[in-house]
Amino acid sequence: MKRLSLIALGVSLATLPLAAQSVELAGKKLELYGKAHLSLDYSDPDAAGEDSQFSVSNNSTRIGFKGEHDISEALTLLWQYEQGVDIDDGGGEFAKRNSFLGIKGRLGELRAGHHDTPSKSMGSRWGLFSDTNGDRRAILGAYSGSDPDPEIKYGNVLNDRADNAVLYLNDFSGLALQVMYSASNPSDDVSGGLDDNDSDLFSASLAYTTGPLTLLGAVETWSQDPVNGTEGVDNLRLGAIYTMERLRLGAIFESTDSDDDVYNRDAFGVNAAFGLSDAMDLRAQYLMADDYKGVSDSGASQLALGLFNQLDSATQIYAVFSMTDNDDNAKYQGIDGGHGDELETELGGTPSSLSVGAVYKF
Repeated sequence: MKRLSLIALGVSLATLPLAAQSVELAGKKLELYGKAHLSLDYSDPDAAGEDSQFSVSNNSTRIGFKGEHDISEALTLLWQYEQGVDIDDGGGEFAKRNSFLGIKGRLGELRAGHHDTPSKSMGSRWGLFSDTNGDRRAILGAYSGSDPDPEIKYGNVLNDRADNAVLYLNDFSGLALQVMYSASNPSDDVSGGLDDNDSDLFSASLAYTTGPLTLLGAVETWSQDPVNGTEGVDNLRLGAIYTMERLRLGAIFESTDSDDDVYNRDAFGVNAAFGLSDAMDLRAQYLMADDYKGVSDSGASQLALGLFNQLDSATQIYAVFSMTDNDDNAKYQGIDGGHGDELETELGGTPSSLSVGAVYKF
């Protein structure tokens, strides 16, 4: 029986590592890679005095250079510099995305620099709508205070790319391990100063695959929370992905603990993708955050529905509808994370967005 693997043909083509399509400029010593992702959105913030708007959104477009240098038969030096590019309005800063110097050998791989945390990477692997208006980061790793002041917000804060980080990676026959320590995150703006270990971060993840089932787990600890910089934050994520012939199912649970009560809440989510053909799939994702400690009616839910069409190995088009439903004392955003044009709302708002987009990878 012919296997129409949704992961291989529908979902995975959309999330292939950029390395898989990089262009060699000088063999493996210098490679060019990138992704262009643009969408046309029509969004309703559901907030007093705010009208629905049409927008052109740049969504984590990037370009990067990377390379490998064989030091010996057992050791290989690795490097990567990656830049976000704002193709909708111009701009971008070099090395603001995953950028590092590293070494790889029989005992695994070690990277040092500016890099996604293992917990963030685990969420990315689980989610089906990365960088679109249905991105999981409107709920997963996001938090909502009940203060009506629009300047006081938490939002997507525990899906980070850490500064001053050391990352270890290894794969033990189906068990993938990532462990990170950041000496100071975020880093001090004062040039020449030592890293401030009082604001350090630890993150680790495990992924175990056996047949059609993948089990995911991640922990992350911040010495100082990323909003107020006063309290520590601990985060736990557990997830699973199950793949059948044309169907992919996923579930995730997140629990956060802190002396800052806003972070004290649980969240869970489910998603599914169904392959309509070798190149086209339907996707649905639902996430819900419970009330945070001490405040009733402070939870929210997000629904995302999408149709994705992989035109070839490098090109994808899609249409996605998303909606976030806030309780009376919550203001989770309608769009948050890697989608360039975010969608804020007010307490109790139900922001929604319809988006059509295109992605090209090289």
